[in-house]
Amino acid sequence: MRQRQQQIAALVEHYQSSRYRGVLESADVVMLGGSSECGGSVEIYLKAGEEGRIRDLSFTAQGDIISQGATSMVLEQVLGEELTMEEVLALDYEKFVDRVGREAVGSRTSNATLGLSTLKSAVRKHQRDNLHAGSTGAEPVREATPGSSSSACSATTRSETTTAPGLIGTRRCVPL
Repeated sequence: MRQRQQQIAALVEHYQSSRYRGVLESADVVMLGGSSECGGSVEIYLKAGEEGRIRDLSFTAQGDIISQGATSMVLEQVLGEELTMEEVLALDYEKFVDRVGREAVGSRTSNATLGLSTLKSAVRKHQRDNLHAGSTGAEPVREATPGSSSSACSATTRSETTTAPGLIGTRRCVPL
């Protein structure tokens, strides 16, 4: 019982005093993730460093304490441990839920892993973009993960569904 209370307290603390919350204007990738299961959405901002490193991360979110608190926790872990992009992709969802607190999360594992899955999508997008086109210096493309709403596009962007190989059915926000 005491362990569960400590896990809940940690989630609430991260929710109320989220680390790395806010828009990262210099982001190379902005990735929107959401799930109808948890009813929340997270937008991850990733600034790449050299040699597969992550220079900076931030997030904005809507949803419950678990999804927002756990997103704060994963960004703190990645930046605090200075994980590379490959190490982020290797993070195990079950181990992350254990770290957040399985007792506190209960059956809402999709809420707890929303930030991690969106971060992994942002890393894969960065890797894919650098393989194909390299950096163009243009405004970052906002890409929506499956289940997210296209309404997250800003007033200066529009929703577009991509049909390119490997991106079939991918919705993203592109500049007007």
